[in-house]
Amino acid sequence: MSMKQILLPLVAALAVGFGFMAFDKSRGAEWVVSPQEIAEAKAAGSTGVESRPGTVTVLPIRSETADALPVKWAIAGIAAGALVFSSMRRRKRAA
Repeated sequence: MSMKQILLPLVAALAVGFGFMAFDKSRGAEWVVSPQEIAEAKAAGSTGVESRPGTVTVLPIRSETADALPVKWAIAGIAAGALVFSSMRRRKRAA
């Protein structure tokens, strides 16, 4: 097994895993109401974020799926690495 057969799947797995992580963090998938939203609302003079009409949220609320996000990133990375690894296998030639 050559170094290329080990490094390319590892690089692909890391790129996909960290890519999913960056995407989820950029869209705020971890929070229903983030600390930044509350800080912006308080800076604008409000007591908190109005989540529903008549309901004001003054503390950050984590998403119910926030704890599962690292598992999602790991599974996506492992799947990408396995796909690259399996595509790089050398086939035995028929005799």
